[in-house]
Amino acid sequence: MTTPRAGHGEGPSHESDLFRLLVEGTIDYAIFMLDPTGHILTWNTGAERLKGYSADEIIGEHFSRFYPQEAIDRGWPAHELTVAKAEGRFEDEGWRVRKDGTLFWANVIITALNDQEGNFRGFSKVTRDLTERKRAEENARRLIEESAARHAAEENAHQIHEERERLRVTLASIGDAVIATNAEGRVEFLNEVAARLVGATAVEAMGSPLADIFHIVNAETRRPVENPALRALEEGMIIGLANHTVLISKDGTERPIDDSAAPIRDANGDVIGCVLVFRDVTEREMAEQAIRRSEQQFRYLAEALPQIIWTARPDGQIDYLNRQWTELTGLPPTASMDDWWVLMHADDAGKARERWAASLTSGLSFETEVRWLDRREQEFRWHLMRTIAVRDEADNVSRWFGSSTDIHQQKRAQESSHYLAEASAALASIVDFESTLQKIVNLAVPFFADWAAVDWQHDGVLERLAVANTDPHQVELAQELMRDYPPKPDAKGGIGAVFRTGEPVIMTNLTDELLVKGARDERHLQLMRSLGLKSYVCVPLTVSGTTVGVLTFATSESGRRYKDDDLALAMDLARRASVAIENTQLYQALREADQRKDEFLATLAHELRNPLAPIRNSLEILKMPRVDAEVAQHARDLMERQIHHLVRLVDDLLDVSRVMRGKIDLRKERIELATVIARALETVQPLIDTHRHHLHIRLPEESLVLPADPVRLSQVVVNLLTNAAKYTEPGGLIEVEAKRDGESVLLIVRDNGIGIPAETKDRIFDLFVQANQAVVRSQGGLGIGLTLVRNLVELHNGSIEARSNGPGQGSEFIVRLPLSSGEPNGIGRDAVAAEERAAPSGFRLLIVDDNHDAANSLGTLLQLQGHHVRIAYSGMATLEIAKEFIPDAVLLDIGMPGMDGYEVAMRLRELPALQNTMLIALTGWGQQEDRRRSAEAGFDRHLVKPLDVKVLHGLLEELRRRFP
Repeated sequence: MTTPRAGHGEGPSHESDLFRLLVEGTIDYAIFMLDPTGHILTWNTGAERLKGYSADEIIGEHFSRFYPQEAIDRGWPAHELTVAKAEGRFEDEGWRVRKDGTLFWANVIITALNDQEGNFRGFSKVTRDLTERKRAEENARRLIEESAARHAAEENAHQIHEERERLRVTLASIGDAVIATNAEGRVEFLNEVAARLVGATAVEAMGSPLADIFHIVNAETRRPVENPALRALEEGMIIGLANHTVLISKDGTERPIDDSAAPIRDANGDVIGCVLVFRDVTEREMAEQAIRRSEQQFRYLAEALPQIIWTARPDGQIDYLNRQWTELTGLPPTASMDDWWVLMHADDAGKARERWAASLTSGLSFETEVRWLDRREQEFRWHLMRTIAVRDEADNVSRWFGSSTDIHQQKRAQESSHYLAEASAALASIVDFESTLQKIVNLAVPFFADWAAVDWQHDGVLERLAVANTDPHQVELAQELMRDYPPKPDAKGGIGAVFRTGEPVIMTNLTDELLVKGARDERHLQLMRSLGLKSYVCVPLTVSGTTVGVLTFATSESGRRYKDDDLALAMDLARRASVAIENTQLYQALREADQRKDEFLATLAHELRNPLAPIRNSLEILKMPRVDAEVAQHARDLMERQIHHLVRLVDDLLDVSRVMRGKIDLRKERIELATVIARALETVQPLIDTHRHHLHIRLPEESLVLPADPVRLSQVVVNLLTNAAKYTEPGGLIEVEAKRDGESVLLIVRDNGIGIPAETKDRIFDLFVQANQAVVRSQGGLGIGLTLVRNLVELHNGSIEARSNGPGQGSEFIVRLPLSSGEPNGIGRDAVAAEERAAPSGFRLLIVDDNHDAANSLGTLLQLQGHHVRIAYSGMATLEIAKEFIPDAVLLDIGMPGMDGYEVAMRLRELPALQNTMLIALTGWGQQEDRRRSAEAGFDRHLVKPLDVKVLHGLLEELRRRFP
């Protein structure tokens, strides 16, 4: 039998191999299959041997080709199929035509094939050549008739005996089992094949009633079957055996058989006996069972699989669909290909139809991805549709096998991964906050949602900052809904709940009942109904661990229902969106910081140039001949003031740098707050007087003692008062108030100046931030004072807060610091600094600096104070002068070219005569690391340029104590 071959790498199963071997090994029977219309589907070796056609010649042809024309004219082939389909089986004997035109007598059994659900699939047909038996029967009848005629005419017993012997010889030559009876049904003859099958010898059977040796039952019911020979005697016609008949031999052996009985008539036409011809059809039964078993196993397997499994005839007509088809589509398993295209997504149906048509023409297998409408989920789901052409030995398509596997999850995962990657790339390129939010919702529509929105927290209230929908009218409705019916903070569900709890919410099926339940009034309900929402997902937007907004996705016209995997996708997108938002904020902050830095550098340049101009002018004045003493003194005073201003600028820069890097150490003591305020006022009073401000100070009668660094805390007050003086119009009011608040003290500095804009208030303590650039440029300042104040206050375990009602409404700074117990160390001390003590005279001082002006000016100053001064401009010169001069102290610059100050100091320490000399580092480098290196090099003290003369005097006093 030509059996299907799997195409494209699909090997046959073990069961298929067994079936093929069984059918191919059967050469005495023509075994083949017909489709429901009678066209030949398969062809075995026995069929080719019996009928003369090869598989290539006959497959696809109608089986009526084997019938004589007279049978075709009376519609006998169609009649056989009709009876077989109605009754399940049809058996007949008659003349058939071989390829070469010769006739043969055939026994034909046609069996209808139905699947497990009872659906009709086609026919199997088994044909056996009974020409030899037919001719034997005809010869037997002819011989018997002739013998009877001669007996009647001649009454010659001898001739009758001879005729009977001739009949026996003829019947014995038949290859099938043959039993002949007389008119009473008693055995008169049986050949060896019959004797073997029934289990009785000729001697035992001869003369016995046929029923005694020929026992047959129904294979399924085990009930006795009427003997066809007895019916042939009774009815006088050829009788075929009933379906599924089993012969039980004398020893109990059971064999499936087929048989037929024909009456024997005399010359007058009277029945005088019958001939029973039968054969063992075990092989045929096994073949039919294999066919049925193979068909059943395929269907059992197909019904158990999660995929849609289907088969079709060579012309593409579907003849089997498993239960998954019905579960998916709701259609019966008898659906046609036309039903397929209706159920496919419109974008996929045309492509799939073309591929199928091309396969039917080319005979090539194919696979494609399509979307089926799943009636259970009421959505289109992705399927991988595979179609395999099964071919016969002649390489012709004998059948189509197909499957449709649900790949929706994998497809969505791939699409989601690709979508998230594109979303990340898109979001990474956006640096504007508003654009980022709009991009987020635009990315979601229409891939993931019919509309999307971002609601952002502002002063504790959610505001809709971005919304997207394919329909602009829907966008307006969504905005109107959010504006007129904002989410309630205490809501148990929806946007409000997500923002409050930080937990996502998913609503798979948003029914009208739920809308009615959640509506606040009739208009609210109508707005929600107008959006046509079917399902939604709300997820939090979290930046730096804080929920700052809510991202909402909803479906409407698409009818899509969100599930858990959609929630996971929404959460993933929200995380990426949160990162993008945070990056946008960081970028904006960096851009603002960069802008502030540029403004600071411009301000710094301005502030540094301002004092340099009067200094240069004063120097030019002093160069002039015959300068009046008063004018010269005025120039010197001006230069001193401007130098102090420059020093203050540099000190502020160094202080804020050290504080922000944690490189400052507080020297705390118990100090009275009033003392700190008094010291600060000494510094700021000239600025307040210059602007004609009114200063009011309110201090409590009780003592407020703080554990603080007096210098740094005074610096805090100075900066706050300076800030108030600069940003208040001339003649304004500045107030300083101190009071106890539990275990803390509150220091309040307020003014009625320009105030702080709302957009600046939260950043007023950031580095380089200034409230009003125009005022800053006119009043001076670097924008670092408040940053320094905040850091110094926090180092004292305190806090500071800025308040203002807006531009023109003044400002208020509130400092909170912890109080200490006990009496302050500084109570009773005069807040005014002591008079500068006179510097000692007569010391031998060596000044070393590669800057000639700096060295010469300092040398002149010290000489005027009575010291013996020598000057060196390099390291080598210093060593030569020191050996001869033997100074009491050396003021040594560190950053010199060639031999730097560190090396000079170490070499000086190697000179025995200089063991008691005080080495003083004089440098522009004042960091902790610089001080450590100078100490290691042998320096006794480390002073930072510009030199504070008061500090130098203190060192010289120490030197005088060392050498009284």
